[in-house]
Amino acid sequence: MYIILCFLLRILSAVGARLRDITEQMGAETSLLAMRLMMNRGLHIAERLLWMIVLLGSICTVYMLSQMQIARYFTSPTVISVDRDYRGWNGSLPAVTLCYYDHIDSFKANEVIQEEWNVSIIDEDYFYIMDFLYAVVNATVSNYAEITKFSSDERFDDINLYDVILAINRPFDQVISSFDANFKVHVQMVMTERGSCYAINSPMSAVLGKEVSVQFEDLPPPLSCQFGKQQCYIRMDLYESTGVLDVHSPYEVSATEANIVALHKSDEITASFKVLETVASKNLRELSVEQRMCVFNDEETSNLKIYSKSLCLARCRAVMSLEMCNCVPFFYPFVPGPSCNPAGFECLLDFKWPIWALHICKCPSTCTEIEYTMQTVKKSSWGMKSNEEATSIETATSSFRWDLIPPKVRFRRDVVFSFEDLIVSFGGALALFIGVSVMGLVQMGYIILINVLQDIFKLLWFIKTCLVKNCRRNKKSKSLTHIQINVSRAETAELPLFEYVN
Repeated sequence: MYIILCFLLRILSAVGARLRDITEQMGAETSLLAMRLMMNRGLHIAERLLWMIVLLGSICTVYMLSQMQIARYFTSPTVISVDRDYRGWNGSLPAVTLCYYDHIDSFKANEVIQEEWNVSIIDEDYFYIMDFLYAVVNATVSNYAEITKFSSDERFDDINLYDVILAINRPFDQVISSFDANFKVHVQMVMTERGSCYAINSPMSAVLGKEVSVQFEDLPPPLSCQFGKQQCYIRMDLYESTGVLDVHSPYEVSATEANIVALHKSDEITASFKVLETVASKNLRELSVEQRMCVFNDEETSNLKIYSKSLCLARCRAVMSLEMCNCVPFFYPFVPGPSCNPAGFECLLDFKWPIWALHICKCPSTCTEIEYTMQTVKKSSWGMKSNEEATSIETATSSFRWDLIPPKVRFRRDVVFSFEDLIVSFGGALALFIGVSVMGLVQMGYIILINVLQDIFKLLWFIKTCLVKNCRRNKKSKSLTHIQINVSRAETAELPLFEYVN
């Protein structure tokens, strides 16, 4: 035991001496003053310990600062600043989603009832089926209880409610005009959480179709104008139709109750909206989604090829309904899965969908946002026309015009702490507290590598030498043993033969 302990102490002493030599070499060949003074044997031991404490404290400080800078880079490298150079800004006009009060086209409904159920107006079930159609087209995410009344009727189990709505939906027969006579405002029928509607000046409406695969670059652009130099507005004239209007961003879908306008017959409404836009710098895309905490519209995430926060929340609610009742309501045709029939809606009603889903679904915001706030509303009534005037010429019964108030402030998302700043912060901390640069670190690593390789080569040479000496010793011992055996045999051969005496 004593021999083993002495052997271990000799090994530790040799390793310590070797580390001291390497440290002295690094201190001599680099500009690290603390390391050079710490290894200077001409100084008192207390002074050397002081320099060692200073060096270790500096290293710990650099480590803590580096951890803080890394955490900052991965958690909050962005900043939102304010832009005020508004004279050259261009902006998009708001999108409007129009949902009719009366969705059904009676002529189309009669044809669907005849084709699907072979029922005519003289049959007893005609008005029963018509009530079912009214319950379907008037259903919304927050009010679909009327559909559940038909859950026990097997005739409606295999009916695709989305296709039924498309077949009986009232067409869009309104007139759209704007300040730019050469621009054709995009209008498309969409299925929203309010039912069947028409989206106006909304590129994102192209994503809401059934089995539609479209890229962000292929979306039709919204109507835009140059603030301060143009009178930015869109006007819609309605003929014998009334409904509810939702004003929202062109790159979002109708989902909120913030800017709801009810439009009745003989109403002429002019609404002015204040816009607050958030733009993003180009280098923001260099960061990950977790770092910048936002998503660009053309990024594919949450199984959406084109992203918007309202679209992500809608998909989340649809996926939850699919997990609970194994079907997707017809409000979400862009989500794959079996469509809910009346029995499926009864299942959703039992689970109180989507009340609790509103608190569970969380989606990141978009990096570029446009928020519209209704500033002023002017409403006037034309009065009801007489029957002769109404039949003699087709005139608009109501109109809605929405325009923008030129903004003077907007927000900008920018990178305030990039990867280059992170590298620079490392170099500044090393230079301030330790007094070493990148070249000094490379030189220290080179010295350590060279000495380690030299020690490995010396160890291998020592092992080789020991093996060679051991082999020679074994060969010599074998040869001596062979000579001794031969000599013993010769001496034995010279002995006289034994004589046997009876």
